[in-house]
Amino acid sequence: MTEIVTYVIIGVTVLVSIMAFNNASLYQQLIFNPYTVKHSKQYYRILSHTLLHADWTHLAFNMYTFYSFGTFLEIVFSNPNVFQRFFPDHQFWGIQVGYLYFILLYLVGAVVASLPAMRKHSDNISYNAVGASGAVSAVIMAFMIMFPTLEIRMFFAIPMPAYVGALIFFGIEHYLQRRGGTNVAHDAHIYGALGGIVFIAIIQPSFIVEFFTKIIASWM
Repeated sequence: MTEIVTYVIIGVTVLVSIMAFNNASLYQQLIFNPYTVKHSKQYYRILSHTLLHADWTHLAFNMYTFYSFGTFLEIVFSNPNVFQRFFPDHQFWGIQVGYLYFILLYLVGAVVASLPAMRKHSDNISYNAVGASGAVSAVIMAFMIMFPTLEIRMFFAIPMPAYVGALIFFGIEHYLQRRGGTNVAHDAHIYGALGGIVFIAIIQPSFIVEFFTKIIASWM
């Protein structure tokens, strides 16, 4: 089973989230509070808040989405046969390196997704955030960059190429962020997704070029 990292992340996240639902002290210890991060140097909160969720729906949506994209992407990263089947012109990174890249992708997404809140709310003691959405957004966008023409199901129902899904993702998140009026940090989703793109561009720059060439080829 090459998608072990995905299952471990889901398992730990579900376990900690459920524990925190009934443990206010644990919840407060792990929650993302930019003020505390800045003034008390509790930097761990930038990652620990990904283990918490607001409610069962929030938890289920994030983990199902992560499962849907994460298992596939982890197999590609860590299985040489699958990697070479999709990318015959690229040299496989190595199984252990593949696992490491996948873990780093998730962590980079979490950290980058926290940047907007750190910039805007680091002196606001009342601002808090929870959820793995930023990290999950990084995984989603990494998938879409590497496989732009594969069919995905937007909103779990509507079939479309991944690159169209990427455009819709950024469009909806940008609109909702500008509109405001919700408790959802849409800028964290956007930054997390951008973190995923940058991560892929760093570990394999040619994937960015191939993103566009595959899209153009699909139009021919």
